[in-house]
Amino acid sequence: MLKNYLKIAWRNLGKNRLYSIINIGGLAIGMAVSFILLIYVYNEFSFDKFNTNSDRLYRVMRNQPSNGEILTGDATPVPLAPAMIKDFPEIDRITRATWPYDRLVNYKNQGLKVNTMAADPSFLQMFTVDFIYGNKKDALSDLSSIVLTESAAKAIFGNINPVGQVVKLDQKFPLRVSGVIKDNPANSSFNFKALINWDQISAEQNWIKTSGWGNYSFKTFVMLKPGTSAMNVDSKLKNIIARYNPDNKENTIFLYPFAKFHLYGDFKNGVNAGGRVGSVELFLWLAIGILIIACINFMNLSTARSERRAREVGVRKAIGAARFSLIAQFMGESLLMAFISFLFSLLFIWLLIPVFGNFINIKLQVPYGNLYAWLSALGVTAFTGLVAGSYPALFLSSFSPVLVLKGQLSNSKSTVTPRKILVILQFTFAICLILSSIFIYKQINYIKDEPIGYDRFGLVDMPVEGAMDTRFEDFRREAISAGAITDGALTSMSIVNNGSSSWGITWQGQLPGEDKIPIDQMAVTYHFVKTYGVKLTEGRDFSPEYPSDTAAIILNEAAVKMMRFKEPLGQLVKYQDHNCKVVGVIENFVWGSPYDPVKPAIIGFIKGWTGNISLRLNPAKPVSASLDIIRSIYKKYNPDYPFEYHFTDEKYNNKFNNERLLGNMSICFTCLAIVISCLGLFGLASFSAEQRKKEIGIRKVLGATTGNLWFNLSREFVWLIGVSFAIGSVLTMFYIHHWMTQFTYHTTISLWVFVVTLILSLTICLITVSWQALKAALSNPVTSLRSE
Repeated sequence: MLKNYLKIAWRNLGKNRLYSIINIGGLAIGMAVSFILLIYVYNEFSFDKFNTNSDRLYRVMRNQPSNGEILTGDATPVPLAPAMIKDFPEIDRITRATWPYDRLVNYKNQGLKVNTMAADPSFLQMFTVDFIYGNKKDALSDLSSIVLTESAAKAIFGNINPVGQVVKLDQKFPLRVSGVIKDNPANSSFNFKALINWDQISAEQNWIKTSGWGNYSFKTFVMLKPGTSAMNVDSKLKNIIARYNPDNKENTIFLYPFAKFHLYGDFKNGVNAGGRVGSVELFLWLAIGILIIACINFMNLSTARSERRAREVGVRKAIGAARFSLIAQFMGESLLMAFISFLFSLLFIWLLIPVFGNFINIKLQVPYGNLYAWLSALGVTAFTGLVAGSYPALFLSSFSPVLVLKGQLSNSKSTVTPRKILVILQFTFAICLILSSIFIYKQINYIKDEPIGYDRFGLVDMPVEGAMDTRFEDFRREAISAGAITDGALTSMSIVNNGSSSWGITWQGQLPGEDKIPIDQMAVTYHFVKTYGVKLTEGRDFSPEYPSDTAAIILNEAAVKMMRFKEPLGQLVKYQDHNCKVVGVIENFVWGSPYDPVKPAIIGFIKGWTGNISLRLNPAKPVSASLDIIRSIYKKYNPDYPFEYHFTDEKYNNKFNNERLLGNMSICFTCLAIVISCLGLFGLASFSAEQRKKEIGIRKVLGATTGNLWFNLSREFVWLIGVSFAIGSVLTMFYIHHWMTQFTYHTTISLWVFVVTLILSLTICLITVSWQALKAALSNPVTSLRSE
């Protein structure tokens, strides 16, 4: 019996090749895209959970009151880790770590920039790292040790075992390679390529050794002992800073699960407010939605061919076939098509996963060796086949043999209604995606077009490395003389990134508690205003003409407002333990998130803090020519380091990566949803045309024109799109309104977006339906009215 069912199913697929290709292809594409999205969702939810001790690992966080709200971050002071391991026996291990950054690793006079992180030796015992050469017990036991990842070791040494080889870090510090580890997984929070001992960076930078409780510049990670409650530790840990540093008792410490931070890393007023999980859950629902509309499309296309199989059902029932056997037959065909679609979806996944990974800038891997993944995929396929085939099986098996053998389908009205509902569901989903995509891009463009307070175009950032710290002025003057730049400045960081703040700042007329407010800060030297194109509202820039500028500051307008200065110039502000004079006021500029209000900021003249070079390119020269000149001059003053640069406007645009990714993915999946929905609409149009062929024949005999018939057949589908648009608009309004509330500055919900979406939806509908409508309108009425 099973063999017979398979033969019939296979013959039916071959007999209706076009519909079989459309049906299987549509379901295969839907399954492939859904599986790819599910792989992405799995990657995000499994982030950092590959660590063996994942359930015992915690990130040390702090809460800090600021101007009526609580700020939360993971930057911690150096003395915190020794104090915690001493005071809390519940802690098994603890490690401090720097933020990784590119450093020059030199071997046999060949230099390579390697992303390097410093950490305590306990790091290797806390986190799961797989050693290829060396071992974790003593890999960081020596101050002069360096551990390389597999890709970094191969780039520096080739395919040899490099353990024992000596490299030079930043042309100053000889380090011995003590181990090679596998590259960090794509779903790891750590992206370093080299790991050095914490004591090494302390030896390089003496200020780290003497860094006190007020300097929050590093990360701290904790591994609790088995069976220890993090809540109990938190209750005792909370006021550890006040215990050791009474002047800073406002800061409180707590532990946060390490593996949870990636998805739930946003905090509002000291309370977790979600994070990336919102986008990940959106893509999960998107995967489910695409699979559902692919199933709906399958149902509609299957039942669209119902009249062709009505006689088969009638004959089978007439000779005694039970309804259950017919249901089993049609469900079997559905499952067969689902598994064929699954095989094709594997091919699509293999082709598309690298493209999708590049698109979202995440290296995704299909878990081919994971048995549970295969069982899940097969389970989803079987479920898809059963769900997609349920309605066609129940519908086809319900035909009355007497009626179908007379050429009549039973309950034709009742069969069309659920099919219309399915099409409405499909297009509602597609319309929601269309509207959401437009609003996401409208929001991105709104923020990008907002004034940011400085000229980001024609601006280049470079790291301060090697001799550039002392030779910058010579480099700058020569680059200006060569016509490559108009000016340049040394700063602590790029103007794009706000990564530093200070508190304990006092001024005349200060209210109690305001000295505890953290204020954003940037360290600069000379030429700041001209290089960045910020606008001075009062005063001047720092200048070598004023030796006293070593104790001077520039405020932004937000800082002036917070300090309530009516005449800010000449005011004294105690900053970094010095009484500094305000010499200038600049307009507010976007420094941190472009979505948040501009915060008070101090621009301080501090030579020892500079780590970034900003150059204003000469607009009269081609960019490539200017960069070639700068490169040659740079090599003259700093030959040991590679010439590296980044355009400031590109770095600024990176602030919108998450929103742009959401928008790009929405557009891609909107197009996919439209294509699949159109296949469903095509199926319904085909079904409707077959159901109404006698009516069309009669109308033609009575003189109806092709245009009249096309309009008559198309208007019911226009009505379906209208209903879909109404439902989709309401749902999107609710979602977009909620999404925009997370932004301080946001665009408006414009009427034109809905009008454009409605016109687009109707156009797509009419294009899809017209082929079947015109085919039916142009058919020979003699054929459809011929007597049975």
